[in-house]
Amino acid sequence: MMTAGASGIQARRHVVLCTGVSSYHVLSYLSNDLARAFVDAGWSAEVLDLSRVSTPTELRRIVVQNRTAFFCGYSGYGANIAGANGTSAYDALGVPYVGLMLDSPSYYPSRHETLSAETIFLHGDDGHHDASVAISPAGSHRGLFRLATSPWTAPTSPIAERTRTVLFASKGGDPVQYEAMLRRTLDARGLRVVLAIADALGATTTPQRMGDVANACLPTTAPDARWHTLAAHGDHLARIRRATGVARALLSLPVTFVGGEWEHLDRTTSRATFLPGTPLPDVRRLMASSASVLNVQPGTTDSVHDRFLLGLQAGAAVVSDSNRFIDARIGREQFTCWDGDTRTIADVVASTLDTITSPEAQTRADRGTVCARERFSLDMLVRHLGAVVSAHRDGRALPHPDGAEGQAAALTNAVAPGAVADQAA
Repeated sequence: MMTAGASGIQARRHVVLCTGVSSYHVLSYLSNDLARAFVDAGWSAEVLDLSRVSTPTELRRIVVQNRTAFFCGYSGYGANIAGANGTSAYDALGVPYVGLMLDSPSYYPSRHETLSAETIFLHGDDGHHDASVAISPAGSHRGLFRLATSPWTAPTSPIAERTRTVLFASKGGDPVQYEAMLRRTLDARGLRVVLAIADALGATTTPQRMGDVANACLPTTAPDARWHTLAAHGDHLARIRRATGVARALLSLPVTFVGGEWEHLDRTTSRATFLPGTPLPDVRRLMASSASVLNVQPGTTDSVHDRFLLGLQAGAAVVSDSNRFIDARIGREQFTCWDGDTRTIADVVASTLDTITSPEAQTRADRGTVCARERFSLDMLVRHLGAVVSAHRDGRALPHPDGAEGQAAALTNAVAPGAVADQAA
């Protein structure tokens, strides 16, 4: 382990979490949770709101303090900061930046095309990782991470004593209105491609990799900006089509929708409740007071949605479709599995509510909570990030979040997480 005073080497144990504007401040809340986890692990940490500061000045101020191990941002927030000559700010400062990427690269391809020796993108989904590697400059460091959430720490009630409702925290969207916008803005060929992608993604209940589907509908050897735009449009249309189908199927049941953009639904005879966009802490309180939490995984093949983990953490009975990652890393005994067909979702939710007072339902929810806390804890993410930065500094391959190598490197602290040579001028 490197320590201060040994050949001018200084152990750096400070991480900067970059955040900024996001829907309902989700990225800020995730960043603050991760910062607290770093502090609990013996680091120092700060959350830097890049929408409120003079970015170059703040970056220089932080690095000059000679203690910053790396910068980190959910969804790659802050990854594209450049100096006056266009060089990556992190390259100029000699400090790594780690982006925890939550979405498909087609939603912001320019981030993945960044030429930078110090920028590392970790993806929560294998399919997103592969798409990023395909468009990233040669020599870029790309790897994986597993999404983690903080545990619900307030006392929780047994699910039988909670409000007999199902919470679905997801922004809606009118697919008819979205298609009308596409018809106004795209040429005929582009529109055909978008509709083909959306139709293909919605043709099966089994989640598919968006990049694979887009490649089949618009074959190319080198996806360009137009390709990514059409792919993102097709993916978004498929998502709001499915969300609308789920919502319409559930209108006669006591479901609380949180997230807005559900105005296109006919609510005249609905038993459902619709809430606007709500900050994440309030959503978590709703989860902890609701008997059940609904999750939908469109286009996610190799990871798990934060809504799924937060529902488990809150001790709720989670209802969700599944994918190969969930089957392998979580297991269907932790939640009520829905087959992904919108024609069956109402029956699954109604059955869940009818049996919510059973001992079996409580046992399943308890298993889910234990699973979320043991396998998707923020302290595991902290250790993984430390191992990733150490491997990056040494020029080694990045560790896999599920692999023994990555966990062993972090746990044994062979290179102290964040301990790097002091390269400050």
